Amino acid sequence: MIMTSASYSLFSVSDSLLQLNSRCKLTASITVIHSCAIFDVGQRRQRLDKLASILSRVPVNTHVHFEMASFGQVECLQDIVDTVVRHSDSIGMNEQELPNLLSILSIGTITAISDAYPRVATTLDQMREVYHLLRRMTEGIVGVRRITRLHVHTLAFQAVLVAENDGGSPSWKNVGSAAARASLAASRHTCGDTDVAVSQSRLLVDDSFSLSIEHGSGRMAFEPEQPVTCWNEIMNDHTKTQICLAPVLVCTNVVQTVGGGDNISSAGLLIQL
Repeated sequence: MIMTSASYSLFSVSDSLLQLNSRCKLTASITVIHSCAIFDVGQRRQRLDKLASILSRVPVNTHVHFEMASFGQVECLQDIVDTVVRHSDSIGMNEQELPNLLSILSIGTITAISDAYPRVATTLDQMREVYHLLRRMTEGIVGVRRITRLHVHTLAFQAVLVAENDGGSPSWKNVGSAAARASLAASRHTCGDTDVAVSQSRLLVDDSFSLSIEHGSGRMAFEPEQPVTCWNEIMNDHTKTQICLAPVLVCTNVVQTVGGGDNISSAGLLIQL
């Protein structure tokens, strides 16, 4: 797993990135954040095109994960979608970044305001739509990496969507365990403790949730003995997917929040390789 530490190091690590024998390469948000913040439009696109060129040469059977961040510039996020996202088969994001990605994919803009405490059903619908739009973006193109994994980490829950690859076999393993690991990582990171202190935590989700905001959608219940809830769905492009959702024991004595997304995503990603 490789994390490019900053955009200015991109050229120096490209050969090492390609030569390293790993099952997953991680494209860090910090790389593209630096590109948005310190370079003009032309320089930014040049560097992102270089990153896209590197990612395009990574073997298709090697996973590439991109961890989203908060992007306030429409043009920058569009460049990232065109160059980095299209070469990734796994994307991680939080509850603010998910609607941002959906908005740039569907109408070419970003959201001014997003819900800090979204309903499970709303998040699931947005994940399905993002999956559909990303799959459509690479439809019919031979030899490209297609999205097969989405991980959304919110304050209250973790949701992981995994699709079968084009060969029909599962592209990622341990989906339920990944959601559980991510949930535990969230609690441990914010409380600053390797142990999960139940006395300093609380649940923000109900004991059941709707699968969609659409009228007539079903409901799923959290089972105390098996808190991670998983189910299968057929998407619009007829791919089979598995979705797993785990509630988070939200820390009530917060020690740290910086770096939470990276820690949570990596905890879930590691167990799926």
